[in-house]
Amino acid sequence: MQRLLSNASVGLVAVVFAIAGCGGGTGGTAGGTGNATLQPPAPAVSDAGGSSSGGQAASAAPQASPGGAGGTAVTCNQLTKADVQPLLVDPIVNVTVTAAGIGGEGQQCVFDTGDSGHAVDVLVLSGDLATSGYAQQIQDMTKPVSVPGIGDKAARDTGDDQPDAIKGDVYCSVGLADDNDIPGVAQLQDAAGGTSNIGDPAEAIIAAALGTLCNRIYGSGNTTPDLSGLGSAAASPTSP
Repeated sequence: MQRLLSNASVGLVAVVFAIAGCGGGTGGTAGGTGNATLQPPAPAVSDAGGSSSGGQAASAAPQASPGGAGGTAVTCNQLTKADVQPLLVDPIVNVTVTAAGIGGEGQQCVFDTGDSGHAVDVLVLSGDLATSGYAQQIQDMTKPVSVPGIGDKAARDTGDDQPDAIKGDVYCSVGLADDNDIPGVAQLQDAAGGTSNIGDPAEAIIAAALGTLCNRIYGSGNTTPDLSGLGSAAASPTSP
C-alpha cells in the first residue's frame, strides 16, 4: 500500500510514502495501520532502542541523532524497548532507526520482535511536510474519528487502530505489522469467530495505547499505554 502526501512548500505536487513493513489494520479499512518513510539512507541499528531512559517523556525539540541515523529535525530514537514492549506480546529483539522525509525532517523507528512481519513502527516528521502530511492522512481516511489525549489532535479511521497525530509542526504516526501482536487481540479475534473484526471500541483502545508513544515524542500527555479494556471489549463486525 502507498500513501500520497501533498507538500507544496518544497515544490512537489505529491510525494509517495513507501510503507516500511507494516500491514493493514484489523478492520481492513483504507488507510491501514502501516507507517511510512521517504528516501531513507542505510539504517542504523540500536539494541538499546534509543538514548533516553524508559518511562520518561522526551522532547520533540531539534536534536542530533546518535548512531548516524540522520533525521535531526525531530527524532523517535529516544524511545526505548521498555517504552514499546507493553504494546507487544513477544519480546523486542531489535530496533532500527532510519532517517525520514525529503531532507531528514524526521525518523522512522521499527521495534522488531524477530518474527518476520511483527513490529511496532513509529514515524515522526517536522515542519511543512508534517503539517501537510497530517492533513492529507486525515483526508484519505474513510471516516476519521478523534483519538483524544494525543498531541494537539489525533485521529484514526473507523475500524482502524493507527493513530495519526500532530503537535505544533511535529507529525507522529504509530502502526503495527500485525494487530494480534497486541496483548489481548488474539483472544478478541477468537471471540469474533477467528476473524479480524474485533469491533471499533477495541480499535479505539489500541489506538489510544499506540498514541502514548507519540506523547513520549511530544514530551506531554499520557505516556502509559492501557490495554486493560480489551478484556471486556465486545467483539463485533466492524463497519467503516
